[in-house]
Amino acid sequence: MAVDTTNAFNNYATTAVTDASSTATSRGTKIVKQGNDMDKNAFLRILTTEMSNQNPDNPADSTQYVAQLAQFSSLEQMTNLNNTMTLSGAASLIGKTVVLKSVDENGNFISGTVKSVTKNGDNVNLNIDVTENGKTESKDFAYSDIYQISSNS
Repeated sequence: MAVDTTNAFNNYATTAVTDASSTATSRGTKIVKQGNDMDKNAFLRILTTEMSNQNPDNPADSTQYVAQLAQFSSLEQMTNLNNTMTLSGAASLIGKTVVLKSVDENGNFISGTVKSVTKNGDNVNLNIDVTENGKTESKDFAYSDIYQISSNS
């Protein structure tokens, strides 16, 4: 268990107790586990909490808040661009043969022709026609599972 008793941004003391099973701090703030990203709503909640809990005798400089918001806005735009480019890259694979990192029951890399692309949240999936044991069937795989791409020319 770790106890953090400082908040450097506002220079006031808080107590946040965390351990492996905690989902929130003692004040109710959600703890984000590794692999879980913070979204813009979480950032705005933190910013609002910082503003409402600042020391009235020593208020934070408003330019700091504006700078944080501008940085977050820029980061959000880059994330959106990355998501768009990922989807565009996946869509360009339609009709191409791909080899995946996954293996079949014989230990051979799975390969097939990309038939369609779907996006569910941040996940991009490919629907691929895969031939196993002489039978062709469509299966879904994550875009990140691609090992090799070859054109069908």
